[in-house]
Amino acid sequence: MTSRAASICSALATWGLAFCNFSTNGAEKDGSSTPSIVPHAAAPPVAPKHDPLDQPFRRAPMSAASRSIAISLTTNLHVAFDVKLLRTHTAWMGSGLNLFGPPYTGTKAPFICNYDGTPLWTSPPFFPWSVGQVPGQDLRTAPGHSDFKAIDTKREATTLVYELGANEGQLVRIHETPQQAPTGGENAIVRRFEIAPCRNDLWLLAHAEMGVFEKVPDPQNAIIIKRDHDVLLATAGGAAELAWRQTETNVSYVVEVITEEGTDNGNPTVTVAGHQARGYLKIPAHTNTIAIELTTAVVKDLSEANALLPLLANIRVSGIETRLARESANNQKSAAPKTVAGDKTVGSRTGGDEFYRIEHFPVPKESELLVTGMDWLSNGDLAICTWPGEVYVVQNAQGPVELATYRRFARGLNEPLGLRVLNDQIYIVQKCELTRLIDSDNNGEADRYERVNDDWGFTGNYHSFAFGPVIDRQNNFYVALCGQRGRWDVPYVGWCMKINPSGERLEGVCSGLRAPNGLGFYGPDQDLFATDNEGNWIGACKLNHLQPGRYYGYPSGYPAPKEDYGKKKDFQPPALWFPKKLAPSASGFITISNDRFGPFTGQMLVGDFQNAVVLRVFLEKVGGEWQGVVWPFAKGFFSGVNRLSMGPDGKLYIGGLKNRAWPSLGPREFSLDRLSFTGGNPFEVKEVRARPDGFELILSQPVDAAIAENADNYDVAQFTYLYHQPYGSPEVDHSGKKDSASPIPVTRVVVSPDHFKVQLTLEGLRTGYVTRVRVLDVKSAQGSSLWHDTFYYTLNQLPN
Repeated sequence: MTSRAASICSALATWGLAFCNFSTNGAEKDGSSTPSIVPHAAAPPVAPKHDPLDQPFRRAPMSAASRSIAISLTTNLHVAFDVKLLRTHTAWMGSGLNLFGPPYTGTKAPFICNYDGTPLWTSPPFFPWSVGQVPGQDLRTAPGHSDFKAIDTKREATTLVYELGANEGQLVRIHETPQQAPTGGENAIVRRFEIAPCRNDLWLLAHAEMGVFEKVPDPQNAIIIKRDHDVLLATAGGAAELAWRQTETNVSYVVEVITEEGTDNGNPTVTVAGHQARGYLKIPAHTNTIAIELTTAVVKDLSEANALLPLLANIRVSGIETRLARESANNQKSAAPKTVAGDKTVGSRTGGDEFYRIEHFPVPKESELLVTGMDWLSNGDLAICTWPGEVYVVQNAQGPVELATYRRFARGLNEPLGLRVLNDQIYIVQKCELTRLIDSDNNGEADRYERVNDDWGFTGNYHSFAFGPVIDRQNNFYVALCGQRGRWDVPYVGWCMKINPSGERLEGVCSGLRAPNGLGFYGPDQDLFATDNEGNWIGACKLNHLQPGRYYGYPSGYPAPKEDYGKKKDFQPPALWFPKKLAPSASGFITISNDRFGPFTGQMLVGDFQNAVVLRVFLEKVGGEWQGVVWPFAKGFFSGVNRLSMGPDGKLYIGGLKNRAWPSLGPREFSLDRLSFTGGNPFEVKEVRARPDGFELILSQPVDAAIAENADNYDVAQFTYLYHQPYGSPEVDHSGKKDSASPIPVTRVVVSPDHFKVQLTLEGLRTGYVTRVRVLDVKSAQGSSLWHDTFYYTLNQLPN
């Protein structure tokens, strides 16, 4: 066996495809004449993280499926489900899922999750359900209208809810609940299926194993498959007249193996080849909801299988009320959710300056509150999602910071990076899905995780971030996908997408985004904006006004033109460039909604993760397009500033985190801070507006005109960034000289009669450049110095 084949075998073993001959891309074959078990891969050097034993599920990428749901049935018995193909793809014994990636291990690699243990059985990468008859060929994708719907965690069990598209437009709802079988040994798994009425027979590919069928003793409704080193047996029982169809055939099909390298460049494939036994379970047409149970166990030999079979066959579900029948009527509350107080050892120190005061919430250590999304519930509580996949409700968030408590509302999510509240329901964007969280029994914790939409590509790469959602006035959702390390054949990578309110339709809005970590609306028409982060093709962080059909500079996935991928192409200039000294890693933003937050109502505040600061942005429309100016605003936050939210109390709430793989100047790993206006009036340049011959500066206080009209008190220069494939760009002047800016002479300064405006006439000003203006020694009429003396205006156009 070649080393490449061996490495793929190791990857296969991590998700259990262990009972097959194989070929690598059809070129290399295992020389054995019978299927053999591939040894498990050696443990990686990075120590994984594990979920607690009471965790209902974990959404995470695995080698068998990027959109996997791992469920622990006991401490050492687990299954994993493929959301796209609606199949339980792996069952194993051993420890739970090994969680890898920055939010869990603090490292960028590895990031595909796996397990340490023994694979019991797997399923091939086929859609396992069919209507009417066994399909003539294996289905590599789910048929139309067959979709995953939700995860349900009521009654101390995790249920997978999905629908099958049947004949004549009929949709058949199925609830699949995996549990350890009450008899049959420690590895026996029972999958309970509750199936809504269906006019046609259903067929389920229950098992496909490299091996041969053995005779089943009458009258058991079961199958027995002898594999190379053991025996698998499965029984079916319940409220329907079930029947098995056994087929044996020589197979040869290709399996994609999701690997660390393949998420960038295309995953390797293996060809599964050999003699396969397939057990199809027939579920007859039925007019009422039925419940059946499929029980599977793995034993050493046939004698043990024959001894165990009667025990498994006696597992029955008749008389048990189905979840489908009681779904709307069940008002029984689950246990109260976990609620914790903040870590008082942090103290309640304050920071800020004379104009804005910073309060630091004492957050609980055990919550790992790496904030990735925030929004407000109608009762005044603050909902927060975290990078490791939890949602907390901060109770008494608007009161004294030391009295806030943190109630866990949801967990097990796949790196959610945004949260919005609509009609008091929480919506989350996970890497893999837009999800609605529902507390159906009103106990204070979500028990239903509803899929709204997941019609975009997701490779499992640690860069495959999904940002949002934001919700427009018509209740459409917008989600932006990271383009970094994306492939053209992965749909909508690097796109902003629009999802209709029902979640049934997704459409691309615009493309060319690299890492749009801030997404939101701005202005009276609720224009859509996104911050984007420096990298290849993106010279520096920027603020884009997202408009339909436009391209913003980074190579995007399908449906962008393939011929444009990785090539230089004209792009829509940003409304604002963020100089690297201010914002090397721009993040979330909000609009200052009222004057309780000081004299900057209607302007934008933007976070920066790496510098752990908040910036202020003023935008204006010139020639029908947004452009504007940025200043420093506030610093002193406890962690890298990631999300901002303006509270009902008129104060700014700042959610922070240490990226665990990228640096930040914030001292703590995670934080929640509050910034409030003290009531003072800082002497500041409030607004800057472009003029045909320069700029007009609007001040917050009257200026000393004699000082302000001295042209020597202004230092003006212009620079821009290169558009090229290498990472980032230096500042370049008019001639293209790197690390340089072109001086712009100030030829005239005029102060308005009320002393609130200063007009600068400039010589040699060019569009397409950032204009840096330093205002030196200018003071207010009362003798105050400027709060911030430097600003940066992105001059895309000059007004007529």
